[in-house]
Amino acid sequence: MSKTFSGERCVPWLYSQAGVRVEGEPKAVAPAVDEVRARVPRRAALGLKFGGMVGLFAAAMALMAGARPAKADASAPQTTSVRSIAGYTIGGLSIAAYAAGRRLDRSAPALAVLCAAKGAELDDHQLAALAGDARKRLTDESWPEGHVWLISEAPLSPERRNQADALHIRCFAPVQGRIAEV
Repeated sequence: MSKTFSGERCVPWLYSQAGVRVEGEPKAVAPAVDEVRARVPRRAALGLKFGGMVGLFAAAMALMAGARPAKADASAPQTTSVRSIAGYTIGGLSIAAYAAGRRLDRSAPALAVLCAAKGAELDDHQLAALAGDARKRLTDESWPEGHVWLISEAPLSPERRNQADALHIRCFAPVQGRIAEV
């Protein structure tokens, strides 16, 4: 039951609605509860990586234009060196932008998403233990301080939501047929 929920509803929701990048397969951590590892992508990382690739293409074009045979006029040697310097500068900046984008992508906030099926029994102690274990696994992996989300297939009671707030867990549950943050 738990695998069906996380595989068929939880993971696609994370991709399409929450916009997070899932890393790895769901793992069972309790009866009817799976844990999914994910990262919250940073928009700047994608922009820097894309800008770096475009800049490398521009640098290659500038260097190819600078490598053309010189004409027999006096300004040709100076033009060739200016093109080469521009190509090297653009290339260096592009590589730096791409590297910065990859670094931002790797340091993105980590998530431990607990996908709870309808049959999951999450009492006070079990929810606290699951959240603590998930945070411990995130720190053992040397990830930056991670967040814990709970995605429940069944509606959450107000007591459960209050307890989750106390444990700093973001809760998502079905509201009018759609999974939304509660």
